[in-house]
Amino acid sequence: MKNNYIDLFKALANEDRLKIIQLLIKNEEMCAQDVEKHFFLEQSTTSHHLNTLRRAGVTKARKNGRNVYYSINYQSFISSLDDFKNDIKQ
Repeated sequence: MKNNYIDLFKALANEDRLKIIQLLIKNEEMCAQDVEKHFFLEQSTTSHHLNTLRRAGVTKARKNGRNVYYSINYQSFISSLDDFKNDIKQ
């Protein structure tokens, strides 16, 4: 079985995704369109990055009408890092 932290590190291995994380930390929550406005990326690329971060447990999403709002999922993020720390000690 693959550990969650592997997906976490794969998600963090992209400069654009790291910038999106920084933006979400600064703004707490943002809709996908507002994230897209901060980068010179296509809508589909931004969506892909946001979904990769969500699947890795870095972000969480909530839908409000047509908009999807993203924020940092600190609980999942910390849990994955703890799993990594525990596995590395073994």
